[in-house]
Amino acid sequence: MDDYELYEFPNGLRLYHHHCASRITHCGFAMDAGSRDETAQEMGMAHFIEHLFFKGTKKRKSIHVLNRLEVVGGELNAYTSKDKTCVYASVNSDYFARTAELLSDIVFHSNFPEKEIGKERNVIHEEIDMYLDSPEENILDLFQEKAFKNHPLGFNILGTHESLNTFKRQDILNFYGSWYIPERMVFVYSGPKTLKQVKRILDPHFLVIPPANEQVKKRLYFDENAFQPFHAIEETPHVQTYLTIGGVAPNNQEEDRATMAFLSNIIGGPGLNSRLNLSIRERHGFAYDVESNYQAMRDIGLFHIYVGTDGKHLKKAQDLIWKELKFWRTKGLSSAQLQRYKNQFKGQILMGEENRSGLILSAGKMLLDERPIDSLEKIFKRIDAIDSSKMMEVANKYLQEDKMASLIFKGSSGE
Repeated sequence: MDDYELYEFPNGLRLYHHHCASRITHCGFAMDAGSRDETAQEMGMAHFIEHLFFKGTKKRKSIHVLNRLEVVGGELNAYTSKDKTCVYASVNSDYFARTAELLSDIVFHSNFPEKEIGKERNVIHEEIDMYLDSPEENILDLFQEKAFKNHPLGFNILGTHESLNTFKRQDILNFYGSWYIPERMVFVYSGPKTLKQVKRILDPHFLVIPPANEQVKKRLYFDENAFQPFHAIEETPHVQTYLTIGGVAPNNQEEDRATMAFLSNIIGGPGLNSRLNLSIRERHGFAYDVESNYQAMRDIGLFHIYVGTDGKHLKKAQDLIWKELKFWRTKGLSSAQLQRYKNQFKGQILMGEENRSGLILSAGKMLLDERPIDSLEKIFKRIDAIDSSKMMEVANKYLQEDKMASLIFKGSSGE
């Protein structure tokens, strides 16, 4: 989204405005608070608060929160990550004022009722169990716990059964008061109203919220030198064997992030022609699901490759992964081959432009991380500038075998 405007309210809360002549408005809050802002005793607190936003405010019960947009065909949702919390909605543009009032009410005026805390605690216990039964999710959580050992980045976003049981209402209020403040928020909007019209609707809800100023907490950043490669095997009751290989990667402030994102996309991105999919699945039939992923935060990035396979194929799949990483450190593709992958990558980015809700939330998170919101033209120029030598340089910096860690969930197959 190249055409946007920014505005900052007196309390420090920022507004990202994208004009779009659409019958649907997407809007919401991106907040600079996540699981990495917790202490060991607070593990899972940010995610718990995200759930409790929907459980009642000073003037609404939970059912009224849930019904407010549903009755006009709208959708209300939220998620928590390591470093961000997002609460957002999509609705018929005629009902934006209703939506803005509701979002403001649940973010600024949730009262975290005691009865709802108990019920939602049970819901999250079930969510934790669901993830423990999903090895493809569980292995990455454990990989990150080991990779970011003794640092909040290693905390499980959901928390644990034990940590969840310790939370009291006052603990929730304390954490909320420290991190969910206007200076750490961006309200994002994409719809047919002008910036002036959106601001007029938001003013009554935002101007009454005071700045925190002296209450602003600083998060604990991770030094990439603290990462220690490890190789661990966990016995599991699952049939398949699961493998994750990965290591630190560029943070979202570094120029190398574009090259790393492109490299990850070629190695194991969503395309059926990703190199590991062609190698491990199509050529050898060793796996149904194989993928690579690169996620970047302000202070650190993490690259990982994941595969689920029969135990008897594990060694062969692992060797193919190491072979692929060595290829990028020593050889690389021709200019013509790279150009085909560049066209594919840019096409995927263009397809992503159709998801306006995701795009504006991404823009809000960029603002929170003090990153420029680049135009598509700039993004494509950055991709076009990547050549084989640059990819080899990044691969040698981050994809050396002795710098990478691995975690295996050993299943019963192939024994």
